[in-house]
Amino acid sequence: MIAAGLLSFLSFRSSSSPQSPQFSPRALNEIGEDSANRVAVAALGRLQPQGDVINLSAPTSLRNARIEKLLVQAGDQVQTGEVVAQLDGYTMQQVAVQQARDRIGVAQARLAQVKSGAKSGEIEAQKASIARLEAELQNAQQELERYRVLYQNGAVSASLLDSKQLVVNTTQKQLDQAKQTLSSIAEVRPVDIQLAQAELESAITNLKQAEAELELESIRAPKAGRILKIYTQAGEVIGPEGVVALGQTNQMYVVAEIYETDITKVRIGQQAVIASPALPSPLAGNVSEIGWQVDRQSVFDVSPTSDTDRRVIEVKIRIHDSQIDQIVALTNLQVEVMIPLQ
Repeated sequence: MIAAGLLSFLSFRSSSSPQSPQFSPRALNEIGEDSANRVAVAALGRLQPQGDVINLSAPTSLRNARIEKLLVQAGDQVQTGEVVAQLDGYTMQQVAVQQARDRIGVAQARLAQVKSGAKSGEIEAQKASIARLEAELQNAQQELERYRVLYQNGAVSASLLDSKQLVVNTTQKQLDQAKQTLSSIAEVRPVDIQLAQAELESAITNLKQAEAELELESIRAPKAGRILKIYTQAGEVIGPEGVVALGQTNQMYVVAEIYETDITKVRIGQQAVIASPALPSPLAGNVSEIGWQVDRQSVFDVSPTSDTDRRVIEVKIRIHDSQIDQIVALTNLQVEVMIPLQ
C-alpha cells in the first residue's frame, strides 16, 4: 500500500513539475526520523546497465594505435566476441598471416617429398648413367689389355700404356661415385625426415604467432551488450577513454547511494520507486544487492544547501522488465529513489 501510494504521488509530481526534483532525499529522510512516521528511505542514484559499463580499448602494447575501421555505431547490439573496431596494423598483419600459411604449404610439400624419396625419373636417369659408365669401363679395360700386349712386344711406349691405365682408373671412380649417388637418392634417411618435420613445425609456430598478433589488431566485445557511446572514430588515435562504451541494457539497475545511517532499514527484495524529470513516469524495482563498503557520496542534490560529505553505501535496485525499454538510452541518468518501509 505504501509503495503504491508513493508511486501515485511521484506520478503526479512528475507530470505537474517536470523541471524540479521529485523529492529531496535528505528532507524525506529527516521527516519523522525519530518517530514512527517514517514511511520510506530516500536516496539519489544513477541508472546503470547490468554488470557496469565497460570501456573497450586496445592492449597496452598498442596504446598509441589508430583506429583503421570502426564497425559499430552508438545503439548497436553486439554479441560476445564480435569485432567492434580494427587497428591500423590490421591489414599488414593479415598479409603476415597469409605469408605464414604459404610457408606451411611449402614445408608440407618438402616433408612429403623427403618421405617419398627421389622421383622415379631421377633414379632411372642415374641407373642409365651407371650403365653408360660400366660400358665405358669395359671398353677402357679391353683397350688397356690390348696396349699391355703391345707394350710387352715393344710396339708402344710405357707412357702410352700409362695413359690407358689412367682412363680405366678414372672411369672406375666415376662409376663408384654414380653408384653411391644412386644409393643416396633411393634411400629415405631418418635425419632428412626429422629436418623437414622440424621446418614444418617451425612454420606452424610462426603462423600461430602471426595469428595472435593479428588478433591484437581487433577490438572485440567481451560480452553481449549495446554500444552506449563512441569515444574514438576511424583515423583517430585511441584516447584514455578507449574506443567505445559497452553495457548490457537488456537489464537495467539503479545504483542508489543510501546514507550509512539508513542502511539497516534496507533489505533484499524491498520494493523501490525511482523518479526523474527525464522520465515520463516513475519506475518500479526491487532491491537486489546491498554493498559491503562505506564510501563518500558521488551523486549530489542540485540544492546549494545539500550536504556533499555524506557517507553512503551503494544499493542496487533491479528495474522491472516491463519498464526497461524506456530507459535503455539513459545510462548514468541521475534519479531519486524511495524505498518504502513496510
